[in-house]
Amino acid sequence: MSWSNPWFIAALVSVIGVFHLEFIATLLNLGRLGRAIPEALAEVFSEETRAKLADYIRESTRISFTQDIAALGLVVVFWWSGGFGWLQSWAENQGHGPVVTGVFVIAIIMLAQTWLSLPFEAWDTFGVEARYGFNKTTPATFIQDHIKGLTLMAILGLPVAAVLVWFFETQALAALYAWVFIAGFSILMTWLSPRVIMPLFLKFQPLEEGALREAIFALARKLDFPVQEVSIVDGSRRSTKANAFFAGFGKTRRIALYDTLIQSHSQEEIVAILAHEIGHNKCRHVPVMMALHLAEMGIMLALLGWVLKSPDFFAAFGVRGTPVGMGLILFGLVYKPFGVLTGLLGLAMSRKHEFEADAFAAKAVGSHEPLTEGLKRLSRDHLAHPQPHPLTVWLHYSHPPLIERLAALTKISL
Repeated sequence: MSWSNPWFIAALVSVIGVFHLEFIATLLNLGRLGRAIPEALAEVFSEETRAKLADYIRESTRISFTQDIAALGLVVVFWWSGGFGWLQSWAENQGHGPVVTGVFVIAIIMLAQTWLSLPFEAWDTFGVEARYGFNKTTPATFIQDHIKGLTLMAILGLPVAAVLVWFFETQALAALYAWVFIAGFSILMTWLSPRVIMPLFLKFQPLEEGALREAIFALARKLDFPVQEVSIVDGSRRSTKANAFFAGFGKTRRIALYDTLIQSHSQEEIVAILAHEIGHNKCRHVPVMMALHLAEMGIMLALLGWVLKSPDFFAAFGVRGTPVGMGLILFGLVYKPFGVLTGLLGLAMSRKHEFEADAFAAKAVGSHEPLTEGLKRLSRDHLAHPQPHPLTVWLHYSHPPLIERLAALTKISL
């Protein structure tokens, strides 16, 4: 490591710079909690709710910020004490080839990151989330979920890591091959996740015959949106927060409703929320976002292929040679600012899509009122920030703030 190495400077600026950007955004966002609530949101957030959500957001932010500081400190200490170089040398001394060694290094660092985050997740789940009435997860379920997550990471993640390391170790067109491989894997996981992975964590049961089921299928027929089944998910076993999602392709589409959504929302609101989700499909948002994601992935892999050929890049972290497995980890530190920039476009596009899906839903059900009431209830029940700072919205929000969505809905011509 040397201050004369431009990669060292770039990595340091990347790690410290992104942290400070997030810190500034956090302070600005917290500062807006004391603002007077706009008249349009006065009926949504009572005085009692405002006080409660302010405390909840502050406490949640405290945990997140403490975790970020701890992670930053550990990375810098490990880096500047020669930890990356020591880990690479130790892994190489085990006598395996470059692919196995690379996967070994990746696995160790990913496992360390997972374990280091556990205390903060437990603090959030059994501290803040429980104190504000959201958490329903038991310690046994919490532990089981993490064991399942680590198992899946080993079964799915390690083979993917091995393929990527092999590409960049042996192939001249590694970036292109890796891009094709990751694209195919992403599509496979989109199909596989609701059928194999999600049932490991959530219990799916068919929605019983009744008015809600009939209303959902009537909406699907009206909008020419084929649905194979509607399921109820036992989300209440982990949290009181409500959710709903679509999964599958073509005629195998399935709708999943969290039981908490059914418990807290009217039939009209649920149908409007589902119409919003159908709107994403009808407006072709899914392929647009997938294309954007793949374009970003292509840029990232091209940069990765270039960086992995530079001994100076590895030397900036105290690593000798150009070991690909370690390079995949280190590249993530340098790529942070580029990731923020490319992420901005995706988030802006996503917020635009939410407005379009809201408009589609209002027209589909013949009124903006059901969706408006559903959005108000979701924001209130989830203790969402009523007036997030524009910088925070810009950096993190995939959905527009509530007040903007409500204003847009009232202007829709039905």
